[in-house]
Amino acid sequence: MHERCVIITGANSGIGKAAAIQFASKGYTVIMACRNLEISKTAQTEIIKTANNRNVHLMEVDMSSFHSIRSFCTHFINKFEKADILIHNAAYFNHGEKYQLSPDQIELTFATNVFGPFLMTALLLDPLKKSDDARILFAGSNIIKHFFNEKTEIHFDNLQGEYKDSRSHWVYKMYCQSKMA
Repeated sequence: MHERCVIITGANSGIGKAAAIQFASKGYTVIMACRNLEISKTAQTEIIKTANNRNVHLMEVDMSSFHSIRSFCTHFINKFEKADILIHNAAYFNHGEKYQLSPDQIELTFATNVFGPFLMTALLLDPLKKSDDARILFAGSNIIKHFFNEKTEIHFDNLQGEYKDSRSHWVYKMYCQSKMA
């Protein structure tokens, strides 16, 4: 097998970390795209040790920030020839949080879970096209099961909580809406 490269956002815990261990164990070069490098270094060390693979790289990206995503993609393209798999796993979901905007003035949940992955995918199309079998995957969550039925609709008129003054803003609902999107 020729060298394969996988990028996993939010690879420092949960599903992302489990995926990183699996891919590293199979000999892939793993790019851990994480927001907090200090916290993520411990996970990187554990993945390297568990998988016995030193090709596990930690790179900083905040999926709610277009500037951070652009910077990550530029660094990735300058360091790596191609990407075989891009896994959008990072997500924003914080119970009880008040309405917040991203650095780009987009509701934080949608910025992180929808707009950020869309931008990253667009910026990484060229490295993905260099793969003989490229894949782009979006990790889900069991929370979404409560919102997948024929009666559920995405509230396109309130994607960013525009009506937060007349409609209650609930991070849980925004998370589910963003995952449906």
